Amino acid sequence: MTDIITVALSKLDADPMNVRKTYSAEGIEALAANIRADGYRLLQNLVVRKADKKGRYFVVAGRRRLAALKLLAEAGEIAKDYPVECKEREGEIATEISLAENVMREEMHPVDQYEAFDALAKQGKDIADIAARFGTTETIVRKRLALARVSPILLQQFRDEDMSFAQLSAFTVSDDHERQVTVWNSLPSWNRDPHSIRRALTEEMIPATDKRVLFIGGLAAMRKPVDR
Repeated sequence: MTDIITVALSKLDADPMNVRKTYSAEGIEALAANIRADGYRLLQNLVVRKADKKGRYFVVAGRRRLAALKLLAEAGEIAKDYPVECKEREGEIATEISLAENVMREEMHPVDQYEAFDALAKQGKDIADIAARFGTTETIVRKRLALARVSPILLQQFRDEDMSFAQLSAFTVSDDHERQVTVWNSLPSWNRDPHSIRRALTEEMIPATDKRVLFIGGLAAMRKPVDR
């Protein structure tokens, strides 16, 4: 049996048969922010079964979402009896459902995250808003947005699992896509560690504070055309 029903938030309880019992406060707050950003709607319905007490339900799958909703209710952002759409299942398979939801879940690919974050950034969203919308940290958002500096060819290499995320991130020290691809192709496979990639990309870059630049009169002197 799988029926969509609407249950008041105050009638929902955490299921003792739920296999996930430990959560971080920060994670629940981030999820609450995500729900708030989407108009207090859940992208995925809770899965419930009837509790022993009449009129109450145990949340088989979605315990973090339940905790986030209750946090919003405690803050007065939604009503204590806020209507929540749920899928009702038989109690006999509660543990199986809970285990399947927690074990079979796959994290979002970093490049997919970058593309999603980048789309919101181009809409004018700031980093804090993007982090809240996706229930992640501002640090993660910044790291993903930094991938905008990387050649699409190398992003595809990472998608194809031909390089690690650490290697991909090393290319963010430069935004010269042509040089990035040249460096990747020129380095031998045994010497493609992040340090070697960064060194190869920056070896021709001379910082403005370098004594060689100061000796000849600064960056303006370096940019001045030479008379022939």
